Amino acid sequence: MDANLKLLDAVLQLSVKSRGQGTPPAAPANGDRYIVAAGASGAWVGKSGQIAVRIEAAWSFIAPKIGWTCFIEDESVLSAYKASGWSVGIAI
Repeated sequence: MDANLKLLDAVLQLSVKSRGQGTPPAAPANGDRYIVAAGASGAWVGKSGQIAVRIEAAWSFIAPKIGWTCFIEDESVLSAYKASGWSVGIAI
């Protein structure tokens, strides 16, 4: 599949594993997604607040737009992106 289609697929029904990680996981699977936490390091340095998507064994980053929503799996909340960043969320 074309890389652009994979990025589109990653954000169409946006869900991430976590927004509390500042370092990439040791053994990510293709398709894994995270909101990069503040103070990121390693391959995620300088990408805080962005969506990290694992595509073909490499990280791609997407800057969210105001109004995007995202389900945060480890918190079981839906979060919205605002000018001030990702909202705390609402319980699902």
